[in-house]
Amino acid sequence: MIFLFYFSQKTHRNRTLKKFNIVIDSSSKNHFVNEKIIKNILFYKTEKIEKKIGQLCILRMERKLNNYPFIKKSEVFLNVDGSLNIKICQKEPILRIKNVNKEYYLTKDAENLDLSSFYSSKVILAKGPFSKEEKKYLTSLVKFINSDELLRNQIISIKKNNKNSFVLIPKIGNHHIILGNIKNFKNKLNKLKAFYKQYLNKIDINQYKSIDLQYKDQIVAKKR
Repeated sequence: MIFLFYFSQKTHRNRTLKKFNIVIDSSSKNHFVNEKIIKNILFYKTEKIEKKIGQLCILRMERKLNNYPFIKKSEVFLNVDGSLNIKICQKEPILRIKNVNKEYYLTKDAENLDLSSFYSSKVILAKGPFSKEEKKYLTSLVKFINSDELLRNQIISIKKNNKNSFVLIPKIGNHHIILGNIKNFKNKLNKLKAFYKQYLNKIDINQYKSIDLQYKDQIVAKKR
């Protein structure tokens, strides 16, 4: 039995790897990685991959994948039939930041992520210099916006005018929304939702220059 086990193990290790099962998280709307990129990371753009199963180091393969900027987590394992299984979870940008000539993404975890030459993610644009603390509030703000259908379809950009003063740019209407301090954004956005639901289809929104959310329990809308 020991001999048969050793023989089967040796035979398995000498088998040539030919089959790949690559699964990239289907829940993500992003396409920063694909099967070709995954194979290039692991096998250095080799056109014909002829690796012995015994030559593969699963931990090293996972480290290579996890070091790729757009991969959050990977899982690599072999099946008994000799096929290589790779599961990929991508990083999720929720904001694109532009500060002078520098542009980058901000992920759900408030992590900076360089732009990709391969794929561009459709996310809200934010302009200005942001501190580390402000980036955390920005991620929470965008998550709140994305969770609401009305806000998600209306807010397309965020701008920082000066210290502690933030402005939202809407899709419909030639006005800007004064948010002010970003820390207490939830109450302010709930007021904005109530305003839009009541007036957006009843008034000419283009007549307004600004909608100010900074005042307690009220909205101040200024006409042009």
